[in-house]
Amino acid sequence: MEEHGSRARAAPEGGPGGDGGTTIVAPITPPGSGAVSLLRISGPEAYPIASRMTGVDPSLVPSRTLVRCPVRDSRGEEIDSGLIVFFPAPRSFTGEDVAEIHMHGNPVLVERAATSACALGAVPAAPGEFSRRAFENGKMDLTQAEALADLISARTEGAARAALRQLQGGIREAITPLREQIVSLLTILEAAIDFSDEDIPLIENAQLTERISDFRKQAGRYAESYTRGRRYRDGAMVAIAGVANVGKSRLLNRILGEERAIVTEIPGTTRDYLSGEVSLSGIPLRLVDTAGLRESADPVEREGVRRSREIIAASDLALFVLDGSRPAHGGDREAYREVAERSHLVLVNKQDLPVVEDGALFRGPGRKGTVPLSAKTGEGIDALLKAIAAELAPGEDAIMAEAPLTRLRHLEAVRKADVALERGQEAAGRALSLEFPAADIREAARALAELTGEIAPEEVLQAIFRSFCIGK
Repeated sequence: MEEHGSRARAAPEGGPGGDGGTTIVAPITPPGSGAVSLLRISGPEAYPIASRMTGVDPSLVPSRTLVRCPVRDSRGEEIDSGLIVFFPAPRSFTGEDVAEIHMHGNPVLVERAATSACALGAVPAAPGEFSRRAFENGKMDLTQAEALADLISARTEGAARAALRQLQGGIREAITPLREQIVSLLTILEAAIDFSDEDIPLIENAQLTERISDFRKQAGRYAESYTRGRRYRDGAMVAIAGVANVGKSRLLNRILGEERAIVTEIPGTTRDYLSGEVSLSGIPLRLVDTAGLRESADPVEREGVRRSREIIAASDLALFVLDGSRPAHGGDREAYREVAERSHLVLVNKQDLPVVEDGALFRGPGRKGTVPLSAKTGEGIDALLKAIAAELAPGEDAIMAEAPLTRLRHLEAVRKADVALERGQEAAGRALSLEFPAADIREAARALAELTGEIAPEEVLQAIFRSFCIGK
């Protein structure tokens, strides 16, 4: 039957672990001066330690209620005046007894209080250890733990909303029904294998192939969400490409709203790429002004062109700029080959001058449209931003409805499941013994369990939680 893995309960020395026998402490507010800082203590001795530091008996005050208190060091000397709140297990962030002390936001006071907690029996929390314990104690799955880190570090509102949807369990909601269908089919196959000599109806190979095909379609549709989800989490790169002196640098400055690039009438001013970041429809957008694409005897300019080609190849979208005030020439057509196969927009610049070129002949397979504009006056810039958003941003409704995959780990797990299902589909199509497709289907179910953390190899957990900051 389906294997149910258990989550590791302890971590190797030097990383966040799930050792419920220790009590951990760390400030959960950013370092530095401010009005308030919070110190969190979690574990079996959290209440006794917090009680000794504040003089408040948790049995005599309501849980989840702030109570005014002094804050003392391990020798009983008062170091601050603040508030304390107790969260009893299992209804706390970590699933353990938790005490949080609210103090004045002086890093000296916070450090002294944390040192006092350690003197009374706590140990400093490792990066991500509070979240690791929440995961270990079933308060969140692995995708939710990752979403918590992403929510804290989100650079745009769209990134924050994508992380929030994932924190609400969006990926689990999408994956669990598929995994349950796979496990259900596996149960039927294993019953047929284990009790082959009894009167148990066998599933026909055609029916088995059809069901696996349906699973693969579901997995494939969800894998496609990674491109959109990654853009919200990591941002998207847009390369501004074209020959020299068509207005690429002026366009970068216009979109950024600052004089980021030097603009002159001399061709080849930009010899290396320049970049800047803006937020567009909730996506962190990195705009890169590349060097003019042309052959040159200058070794510095040749290197700039080489780097430009690499950037264009790695971009999510290219903006190919033409000078609309002159007819396109061979250099334009040669440069266009760099973007023709990639997703791109053709921009006909210099609409403030008499226009003689409309870009109609530039029709590569990756072309998404043509936008006339003037980087000098700003004409057409709003239309350009709308066209970029239409290509890169699915919109807020799509985020909240879909909860897209946002990390490469997510995509690899879904792909691993699909590869296993493909093998099972092939085995069924060849009418092999049921043991063969059953083994493949079992592997697919396991891959999806690894995605949510139901089966969580220790090295994966270490890699994820080690990236968290102290106090998270």
